[in-house]
Amino acid sequence: MSRELLVIGMGPGGFGQLTLDAVDAMNRVDVFLVADHEERSELVWRRSEVIRRHVKRAHRIITVLDPAHRHPDDDLDDARLATYRQIITGLPEDAVIGFLAWGDPALYDSVLRVVDALRPTLSLKVRVIPGVSALQVLAAAHQIALLGNPVHLTTGPRLLSEYRPDLGDVVVFDDAELACRGLVAEFPDLEIYWGAYLGSDDEVLANGPLSKVIDEISALRAQLEGHHGWVHDTYLLRMPS
Repeated sequence: MSRELLVIGMGPGGFGQLTLDAVDAMNRVDVFLVADHEERSELVWRRSEVIRRHVKRAHRIITVLDPAHRHPDDDLDDARLATYRQIITGLPEDAVIGFLAWGDPALYDSVLRVVDALRPTLSLKVRVIPGVSALQVLAAAHQIALLGNPVHLTTGPRLLSEYRPDLGDVVVFDDAELACRGLVAEFPDLEIYWGAYLGSDDEVLANGPLSKVIDEISALRAQLEGHHGWVHDTYLLRMPS
């Protein structure tokens, strides 16, 4: 018998960003598995609060200690996979298991990598429920439209090797180092639309010519990380028309 596993997109941080399909799926879950990063306890609280606000049936929450954040191209940690495998095999076969994934898991989230790595040794019936993506919330927050331009999605570590103006709008995830600073000399007119904690009460936005605002964003990001202990941010790069 295959265990049913739901990967549910919860948006980039705001408590009102769940779709109705996501809420329905959450109310089918018997056991939620929530990753616990020791240095990011607020992330555990946010997932738990989403569950508290929207789930109206009996359920369990199991927190799983995850290693420090790693780049998505890194190999998955064997101990991490072993922990998830042990927990899942210890649950009743008819239990519906739920993961809450940041943003839209079909777009960008490490949960699917964990699930794919577990498939060879576990019989799983997986369903992915899409969520509101950070890209959507970022564009709405800055009141910009994406239609009409090509849109290229990438990560900070790949940005400098990939970037060229004919890509159109470039949306960058996972860039703690703000690699975009390396584009300033060659593309001084490039504009940036940046946002952190998108859609939440802590949302912070900045935009303008990259050459003029990159130092401000860097300082602001450091300040936010010092205050919250973590930063979840995304930005879009656009050449002026």
